[in-house]
Amino acid sequence: MSTEVLADLMTIAEMQATLEQEERKFRRACDQIVLLNERLSSRQFWFKLARDNNRKSLRYPLRLRLAVVDGIRNMYYDYATQKVEEIGLLRNVVADFIIDDIDMSDEEPADN
Repeated sequence: MSTEVLADLMTIAEMQATLEQEERKFRRACDQIVLLNERLSSRQFWFKLARDNNRKSLRYPLRLRLAVVDGIRNMYYDYATQKVEEIGLLRNVVADFIIDDIDMSDEEPADN
C-alpha cells in the first residue's frame, strides 16, 4: 500500500470516528428533547389546574417555568437539526471516499 492510500484510509477512519461521535451527540439531544417534552406536559398540567381553579398567584411562576422549558427544548431541537445536517454531510463524504477506494482497487495496474 502506498502512503497516499494509507493517508486516505486514516482520513476515512477519522471521519468515521467523527461521524460516530456526531451520531452519539444527536441521540443524546433527542433523549433530552423527549425528557423536556415530558417536563413540558407536566408543567402544562399544573398551569391548567391553576387556571381552572383561578389561582392567579400560581399561574405566573408556572407560566415562567413553561417558557423556560419550552425555550430549552427549542434550543435542543435546533442543535439536533444542526447535528442531522452535519451527519448527512459526513456520511456523504465517507461514502464518496469508500466508493473512490473501491474504484481505485478495481483499476488494473499500469504497465511500466
